[in-house]
Amino acid sequence: MSGPSIISDMRPEVMQRLREANDLYSLTRGVLALCQPYGPVHSFRLVHNRGAARVVCFIELESPKQQPALVRALGAKVINGSACLDIPVNEEFGGGDYKVAALPMHQLRREAAAPQVTN
Repeated sequence: MSGPSIISDMRPEVMQRLREANDLYSLTRGVLALCQPYGPVHSFRLVHNRGAARVVCFIELESPKQQPALVRALGAKVINGSACLDIPVNEEFGGGDYKVAALPMHQLRREAAAPQVTN
């Protein structure tokens, strides 16, 4: 028996929208578009588990005050202060070659604010 699934609270409309992504590029664009109404993204991480056909996404906003609103809007869980989504993807996600296209920074700022990797 496994623990509770992270996906259980994700809003159905959010899950459906993100399930349509075929690669990390389109999934990134979809998640950032959902974050846009809540302000700039400070940290954004995707972890693809091919064997489980899932992508886990961690999101932190620049404004900690907006984080709870984002969590509620997406139906996300909170893990170490980050909004966390467990997104089911199809087995062909990533297209086999697993190439990731770069997102132009000016486009990201315009669409949802540029994500930054933090360590």
